[in-house]
Amino acid sequence: MTSITSAATRQLQDLQPGFEATRATLLRSRHLPGEVYSSPAIYALEKERIFMRSWLSVGRVEQLPDVGDYMTIKVMDEPLVIARHSVGEIVCFVNMCLHRGVAVAVGRGNARDFSCPYHAWLYDTGGRLVAAPGMKESEVDLADFGMKRLQVRLWRGWIFVNCAQQPEPFEQFIAPFEKALWWFQSDQCRLAGVVEIDVKCNWKFLVENLIDMYHVGVIHRSTFGGFVKGARIDYVLERNGGWHTRYEARPHSSSGTQVFPTLPWLAAESPGIACKAGIYPNLNISLRADSLRMWHVWPQTPGTTRVACYLLFPEAAFGIPDFDLEMAKYSRFVEQIVAEDSVMVESLQNAAASRFFEPGPMAPLEEALHHMENHYIDLMTA
Repeated sequence: MTSITSAATRQLQDLQPGFEATRATLLRSRHLPGEVYSSPAIYALEKERIFMRSWLSVGRVEQLPDVGDYMTIKVMDEPLVIARHSVGEIVCFVNMCLHRGVAVAVGRGNARDFSCPYHAWLYDTGGRLVAAPGMKESEVDLADFGMKRLQVRLWRGWIFVNCAQQPEPFEQFIAPFEKALWWFQSDQCRLAGVVEIDVKCNWKFLVENLIDMYHVGVIHRSTFGGFVKGARIDYVLERNGGWHTRYEARPHSSSGTQVFPTLPWLAAESPGIACKAGIYPNLNISLRADSLRMWHVWPQTPGTTRVACYLLFPEAAFGIPDFDLEMAKYSRFVEQIVAEDSVMVESLQNAAASRFFEPGPMAPLEEALHHMENHYIDLMTA
């Protein structure tokens, strides 16, 4: 890790002139240098300085309704288990047996305990060691052994995890969004489904694409781009790269007509209400009158990313005629939008690795993107 860190540090030093161009005022600034999207060394450093220190949403509370329910994920190749250990407790621990490091859980399901498939060490659903067969003669005290626990917080129906030993207090991290996002009442919704797609680009290109309103009327003109009204978006920029905005748009469907019941807290609002927000590093949330979406962007390699879009609706939506049919249409619409974006961000990835690539100037509509890119520089060069 030291050699990788040293290589990344040297690269970042070489990129200082490019970073200074990004730090200029919006209308004089340029996008980030291509190396930050293509360098394996910088990607490894992003893991340490960003993803291992940030609060990350890993799923919905309703995905673990019963004691013993669990799901496994990887965050930048770090294996984690999220489990409902008791009625009122959701925990997260590193998915490695304390003997040799073998994963004790796979996929998702319900379990009374977790047994290592290699040597049968047994753990409870909170990660505490219950039994270690064949270890009675060991002189190592195993009485208080347990897999490494990570800090967990719940917010508006979401499970957040932090891998750091002393992370920023969650209340401080989430405060700007707790105050401003009156419209994101996701704890009052139900999860209808998750759309997951792998894209051949660096994770930052997808995060930036979800911020970028400049491209919406171009590549999305046949899906939803023509529904966004007005050429200007006013952003509220928050600390740590966060942002949110409100504008007018038609409902999120292939026809542009509203299919599902209006979210109850929007009854007095315009039927064309549209809101978006970004929570750094990898979350994007959006609203239309009848639905919420939470986008999770998960790095897989320097050049591949998985995007997971959680589709949320008011309780009344699940009772409409042909809900399953309408939900299938909605999911396909989301998939089509991601497919349109994928062609562009994969082209961006190819360009970033080219010796001829030079970052272009930012447009007025890229204000939130400029804010986020500058926060990235802060984290990587601190």
